Amino acid sequence: MKVQYLQTCCLAIILCMIQTSFAESTIKTLLVVRPDGSWPPQEMVVDGELSGLHIELTQTVAARLNINIIFKSLPWKRAIEMFKNGDADAITYMAKTSEREQFGYFLQDNVLSKASVGFFILKKYQHDIRFSGKLNSLQDYLIGSVLGFSYDEEFDEMASLNKFNGAENEENLIKMLIAERVSIAIGHVDVIKFLVKRLSVADKIMFLSPYLTEGREHYLVFARAKRHGELANQFANAMRAFKSTPEYTQLLKKYGIEE
Repeated sequence: MKVQYLQTCCLAIILCMIQTSFAESTIKTLLVVRPDGSWPPQEMVVDGELSGLHIELTQTVAARLNINIIFKSLPWKRAIEMFKNGDADAITYMAKTSEREQFGYFLQDNVLSKASVGFFILKKYQHDIRFSGKLNSLQDYLIGSVLGFSYDEEFDEMASLNKFNGAENEENLIKMLIAERVSIAIGHVDVIKFLVKRLSVADKIMFLSPYLTEGREHYLVFARAKRHGELANQFANAMRAFKSTPEYTQLLKKYGIEE
């Protein structure tokens, strides 16, 4: 009886260990790369913690799929290369281009946010620098941008423009403009407006009218190199479901974003 009892106990322990191991194995862990720095209100570092709409939205939807997310912040160009090479599962804050579609799954339901992109200048040159809405009207000026960023396919590919694609991030880009290392800069309107206030230079900066793009979509993109097509679809379905809930509306309100 004692031997049988011990055997039963051992079997119960083994079954418990198997069940625990199985439960743990069903939790996927995904590495998601992102641009380093703060891009409020979408992605930002507050008191040393990563937060923002993109971050919480991704984590919330992932939790519904029993997925654990690990974010890795990198200079944007390096983040893209890591993602493209299959060293990361997904990337945030990526706008769609025909080139990027070759190495990432862009699904409409995986859109994280929309943004306007515009050119901004030093206010003291408002009577000297004008934008007609046509990119060739800016051919006489040096235009600064963030390394690796895509703003608009026509702008990205227009070789006749004099572009300096050397800023590390949009805060660095603003400082370059203030120092007059470039005549014009291009950036995401909401982020630039937030940053110029934080840098106490809002009175020196103005956006040219019209904006280059309005409502440009930024995605959570899954890696083709990792063959994550099915995962991208699962995430898109869960994202679509979550966006129909009151919790999503509250999340938007938390970050001051209107639907």
